[in-house]
Amino acid sequence: MARSRTPMDRVFDAIVPRAVGAVDPDELLDRIDLDQLVERLDIERLMARIDVDALIQRVDVDAIVQRVDVDAIVQRVDVDAIIRRVDIDAILAEVDIRGIVARAGIDQAIAETATGLAGRTLSLVQRRLHRLDALLLGAIDRVLGRRRDVDRRPAALGGLAPAGPFARLLGFVVDTVVVSTTFSLGVLLATSLLELFTSRTFDVRDDGGPGWALAFLAWWFTYLWACIGLGGRTVGKGLVGIRVVGADLAPAPARAALVRAVAFPFSFVLGLGFLPALLGRRRRALHDLVAGTQELVDADAVAPSAAP
Repeated sequence: MARSRTPMDRVFDAIVPRAVGAVDPDELLDRIDLDQLVERLDIERLMARIDVDALIQRVDVDAIVQRVDVDAIVQRVDVDAIIRRVDIDAILAEVDIRGIVARAGIDQAIAETATGLAGRTLSLVQRRLHRLDALLLGAIDRVLGRRRDVDRRPAALGGLAPAGPFARLLGFVVDTVVVSTTFSLGVLLATSLLELFTSRTFDVRDDGGPGWALAFLAWWFTYLWACIGLGGRTVGKGLVGIRVVGADLAPAPARAALVRAVAFPFSFVLGLGFLPALLGRRRRALHDLVAGTQELVDADAVAPSAAP
C-alpha cells in the first residue's frame, strides 16, 4: 500500500528542484578546496574496494585501438629530436663488439673465406701455368718428332709431369725477390747491431764491391741448399707447385741439394745449362743432371679444384 504524501513531501517537491536549478556548478567548484578534499580521502581503502580484474575485463581493447589515430601520433613525433637526444657513443660503449664477433664466428668466417679464396686463386694460377708449360713442351716434342701423350707420364717419374720452363722461371723470379729482400734485411740488422755495440758507422750504400757480390752469392747458395735439402722446394717453387726430388722420388737429400746449389750458377753460362730442360725427355737442367735430381709438378697443382 503506497504511503500517503505528507505536507512536508509536497514542500520538498516544490523547493528542491528550484534550489538545484539555482545552483551554479562552476561557482560551487570554485568554492571547494580540492586539496583538503583529496587529503581527507582514504586512497588505500578506495583502491582496495576497486576490483581491478573486473575493471580490466570491461575494457574493450579493440575499441580503444580502433579509436587511436596512429598516423596522427606518428606525425606528432619529432624523430629528429629523438635521434639528437640518443647518445650513440654511450650505446656503442656498452656493446661488446668483440664478444659479438667471437660468438658469431665472424673473424673465423672471414679468415676461412680469405684463406679459401687465396688457395683457390693460387691453385687456378698453378694449373694455368702448368697447362701452358705442357703446351710448350708438347710443341717441342712434336718438332723433335717424339710421340708424347700428356696423360701418360714416364714410369720413372711415378706418373708425375716434369716441371716446365714457365713454372721454373716464375719460381726463380720469386726466389730472387725472397733472397734479395732477406739479404737486405740481414745486412740492415747486422749493421745496426754492429753500430749499437761498437759505436762505429758502417756505410752499406756501396753495392758494387766484390765483397757484397760474394756475400750475396753465398746467401743464394745457403738459401738453395737449405730449402732443397730440408723441404725439397724453395719458396718460389712451392708457390708455383713444383718440387725437387732425388732418384727415388723422395725429397732430394742434403748431399744432392749441396751439389745442385754449387752447379746451379753454371747453368746460366750462355743459358746452355737450361737447354736440356727444354729438349731432354725428362726435362732436367745441367744442375739436375750433375746432382741426380729432378723437378716435378705437384699432383695437387694440376688436379682440378673441388671448390667452384
